[in-house]
Amino acid sequence: MIRTKAVLFDLDGTLIASMPAHAQAWRAVLADIGIELDDLYIQLHEGEKAEVTITRLAAERGMSLSADQYCDLIKRKRALYRPLAPKGLIPEARVVVEELNRDGVMCCIVTGSIRVNMNGVVLPEERALFRHIITADDYERGKPAPDPYLIAIERSGFAASECAALENAPLGIQSAQAAGLRTIAITTTLPPKYLREADEVITHYEELRKLL
Repeated sequence: MIRTKAVLFDLDGTLIASMPAHAQAWRAVLADIGIELDDLYIQLHEGEKAEVTITRLAAERGMSLSADQYCDLIKRKRALYRPLAPKGLIPEARVVVEELNRDGVMCCIVTGSIRVNMNGVVLPEERALFRHIITADDYERGKPAPDPYLIAIERSGFAASECAALENAPLGIQSAQAAGLRTIAITTTLPPKYLREADEVITHYEELRKLL
């Protein structure tokens, strides 16, 4: 087996316990236009750009929104999210990232969040643990398109076969696999039945190092 030289981590729900905050913010802004969402819907679509989420929801409900309305909903959702989101990596995730760094394995973040939101939840000393951080500001097509992970692979300097991805949601799994990555899913937000497309599914962070 080719030695894994880089691990590309999803952020929301994988490195940080932020999905409840995302769900609360989405429900608050969408309620203003008469849309109700449950947590599962939000979790299953986690990873995509906010613009895509709003466009799809409006289309599914036959709603016509102006460009200003789209922008306002997204801006308000992000503003609501920031004070709600927990600060800092999940402790067990941080331990694994620190161990990988000590082992000489490059760690990167590949997220659908914009950089200002990422900076608001990942502490400066934690950001220093990651060689590259790819956010929604860095690409046009978000997950499930391969673009976010293709950028991360290119910046890592390694081949896709030398990298692995850790994800927690279907769209992220699809994105990583479309980029040619070995993809490991962790059950932090969804049970295994929703993560079957991954190459392996784990329930605890320490299992990641054993798979590498």
